[in-house]
Amino acid sequence: MSQKKLIIVMYHHVRRKNETFFPKLKSVNLKLFNKQINYLKKKYKILNINEFRDFIKNKKKLSKDSCIITFDDGYKNHFENVFPILKKKGIQGFFFPPSKAILSNTLMDSNKAQLLLASCNDTKLLNRELELLFNLHDVKKLINTTYEKLKKKYKKPFGYDDAETILFKRLIQIAIPQKIRSVILNKLIKKFINVDEKILSKNLYLSIPQIKKMIKAGMVFGNHGHNHSWLGENSERHQKDEIKKGLDFLKLIGMGTKEWIMCYPYGSYNKKTLKILKKKKCLVAFTTVNREYSNTDTRFEIPRIDCNNIFNY
Repeated sequence: MSQKKLIIVMYHHVRRKNETFFPKLKSVNLKLFNKQINYLKKKYKILNINEFRDFIKNKKKLSKDSCIITFDDGYKNHFENVFPILKKKGIQGFFFPPSKAILSNTLMDSNKAQLLLASCNDTKLLNRELELLFNLHDVKKLINTTYEKLKKKYKKPFGYDDAETILFKRLIQIAIPQKIRSVILNKLIKKFINVDEKILSKNLYLSIPQIKKMIKAGMVFGNHGHNHSWLGENSERHQKDEIKKGLDFLKLIGMGTKEWIMCYPYGSYNKKTLKILKKKKCLVAFTTVNREYSNTDTRFEIPRIDCNNIFNY
């Protein structure tokens, strides 16, 4: 008998048509999401946590081609749009919110970047403003390289994004150190959006009561770190702190930490991360590597299929 296929599907925003909150924010339309879920339900056996555990931990063979459906970053639209569909169809979703955004009503840097890109019609203008702030705060001295060199390195189209968008994302996500990055992002938010961060946060992320309602209905929540940082680019001490705070959050929402699941922010991890997860008795960890599962994949390096590629599988 040939080995059955397993895919883990990755979603972020799922939004309705004609959203008034940042209408240009990149997302999967709710109508398309429903179509995708129907397709997955028809073609695959959608696994719950117990079935997935049996496959990973107990090496139980899959009875047919199977999938798991995951949702990153803890967005409010997961409760409003995703949860009712999953509940109605009897599907267990796997959700991964970063704890700080929800507990502190603050925006993750990645979401600040998303909102800026969604609010500014001219990405070149946004990058010019970023360059001015880069020079104003003398970031060159902090990272020992120039804006022009970074521009040459990062200004290349990738995936569904054009070169200007990728340049902005990579400068914010990787190149500029976190402490000064937050200062720069806050200045850009004030210039291009000018709405209080707590208001933006409450409109963007899940609340604790919403999460608890989802868990009560059978949804699974896992660890996505605390501050949604690039684990693989940080010290072991920082990684331990991020993962511990993520576990504390799972306890707070009533999910528990027995055989818990990790989802790497940005898909970033290294050997130190794997060591920490093993010590903390993590069941599995999901990456952002865009392909189906292979029996050569380790349990802390599970790939996921981007939802935009579902119909190719």
